[in-house]
Amino acid sequence: MINLAGKNPEDKMRQVIAVADSVTVRSAREFASVLSNEFDTGRDSELDLSALKDVDLAFIEIVYSARAQWGVAGRELRLTHPVQGAVLPLLERAGFLTDITPRDLEFWFHGELPQ
Repeated sequence: MINLAGKNPEDKMRQVIAVADSVTVRSAREFASVLSNEFDTGRDSELDLSALKDVDLAFIEIVYSARAQWGVAGRELRLTHPVQGAVLPLLERAGFLTDITPRDLEFWFHGELPQ
């Protein structure tokens, strides 16, 4: 994990969490623990999914739960880059892109669905 400063002095420090190459039901507890520990720091956070290759619905469920937890605390959890790779087809197959909400569109794709 790496710390990144905000773009200007008023921005808070934001923690970037480099997600492992695999987050499935077998590694879900470890991923959830990483997010829980990060939540406890009190900072906004970003998930870097660039190494993520093997993923299942456990990943999606944990991310949705974490987003809600950050939101209730008045903080933000976001992605460093719009989703691509293994996560995109998973979102499609699982029906998350059918009638996608503006909030989910912003989170997963930074506002623009891929063509």
